[in-house]
Amino acid sequence: MLFDAYEQKGLLFNMNFKEAEGNFASYRGDLVLELGEVGDAHGHLKPPVYTIKNTIVLAENDKIKLYVGSLDELALLPKVLDYYKADFAADVKLIMFVVNINKPMVIELDSLSIAAIGMQEGLIWNELIDIAALDKGDFKGQSPTQKIVTVNKALSDFKPKGDKVSFEEALTRTVELKRAGRGPV
Repeated sequence: MLFDAYEQKGLLFNMNFKEAEGNFASYRGDLVLELGEVGDAHGHLKPPVYTIKNTIVLAENDKIKLYVGSLDELALLPKVLDYYKADFAADVKLIMFVVNINKPMVIELDSLSIAAIGMQEGLIWNELIDIAALDKGDFKGQSPTQKIVTVNKALSDFKPKGDKVSFEEALTRTVELKRAGRGPV
């Protein structure tokens, strides 16, 4: 399974779940965009330098059909492709929630169209089911993988908002924003 291979490479971080069901496999958690350095004589790695947070990934027959996550900085987008593009299906849907943009864009990079949506706070899953025009009742009795399959099907006619721009143009549209944090209350 694709996500088992990622786990062996140390690419899964803060995992919520990974599971396989039939031809589908799903993962929710963070994915590494740059591995940490070796931290000791036993070869244990330090925490990753960069991650894409709160990813929601669906693979069918070990090819990624849906890849959604949150980037702190748009400049990290090429790292997503460096690590994961080889596993993308030809019809992959890529949706990135990006902290340092404030207007949606469709970024053309490496022959892919990537929906980029500004988001400084909130839950990726909730935003994704809003985009898919679903509600919690649509997921009754479904396994985690079935829920992501349901979202993927609902996104079949998804048309991202915003200007179509190159990655270089998108970088000129970034703003000085940071992820909103929440402390104890």
